[in-house]
Amino acid sequence: MKKVIFGLALAVFAFAAFAQDINFGVQERWLAQNGGFTCGAGNTPTQTPSEFKNKAIIFTYMTTDYTLDNGKFVASYYEKGTECRYNLVGHADNANFIFTKTDSTAYSINGSAAENCAEGKAYLDSLFATPNNYFYKHGTMSLQVAVADAPALCGEGATQVGIFFKKAAKTKID
Repeated sequence: MKKVIFGLALAVFAFAAFAQDINFGVQERWLAQNGGFTCGAGNTPTQTPSEFKNKAIIFTYMTTDYTLDNGKFVASYYEKGTECRYNLVGHADNANFIFTKTDSTAYSINGSAAENCAEGKAYLDSLFATPNNYFYKHGTMSLQVAVADAPALCGEGATQVGIFFKKAAKTKID
């Protein structure tokens, strides 16, 4: 009986954590998994930026609608002993290859106070405070963000690193 009650409590806790995810108002259609970090339009692989390593930030996946005009990016990080999840929602200008943040949220997924995730959210929000360029090519997408060690990772004069995603699946089948 204790196992049943414990199992139900875990299920309710897990559902409550995922209920805090942002829905971006349209049917999600495409799922892309994170494929690391890249440099430039050629999507040349590179190492994880030190800022992301130091803050234990891991971008996990993104989803888009059918038109590819709306996207949601999901990341996780640890802060003050709390595992946090970050959702970023925005609009893609596919003519100019610019992504603009429209909303974001961060929350604890292990039951800790939401305030424990505030510093990481502020940092991630700062990466997307102004519109970000992106590169799209054959089911891959690289969202460009400014990081301090971009020159060391991508060469002299570089100011940005791409967060790379590769299409993985259709999330809704018609």
